[in-house]
Amino acid sequence: MHSSLPLLIIFVAAILSRNNLLGAAAAIVFFLDLMRLNRFFPLIQTRGLEAGLLFLTIALMVPFASGQVTLKSLVSSLLSPVGIMSIVGGLLGAYLNSQGLEFVAAEPSIVPGILIGVMISVSFFGGVSVGPIMAAGITALLARLLIR
Repeated sequence: MHSSLPLLIIFVAAILSRNNLLGAAAAIVFFLDLMRLNRFFPLIQTRGLEAGLLFLTIALMVPFASGQVTLKSLVSSLLSPVGIMSIVGGLLGAYLNSQGLEFVAAEPSIVPGILIGVMISVSFFGGVSVGPIMAAGITALLARLLIR
């Protein structure tokens, strides 16, 4: 039960801050721990991010399959100023995400701060809880810039 206390705290805080994704994640991990299914934790830890990113990417591909994005609109959109900025945004985002993954692996103690920041953003600023890895990447960038 002692190891589950942080999960319960995160769950309650997520519910109070109306962060359903974080609340569901904490509840699922708590349930797995409660049912003594800890043997799945290494698998979830190594493959869970990939599975989540797979479903996020699938959701982003649906407009292609549904015809909302055609080849003609794709080409014209990529050649527009916003399209070029979106390519730069994708480059920066992917780089920051890679830095975030490395930083969380090296400094797992930053996770509570990231979760608190996400909960505050969701509660008070209309944030969406899909960017903890990006938040870790921004934290890594800030740490490099400000802590020498």
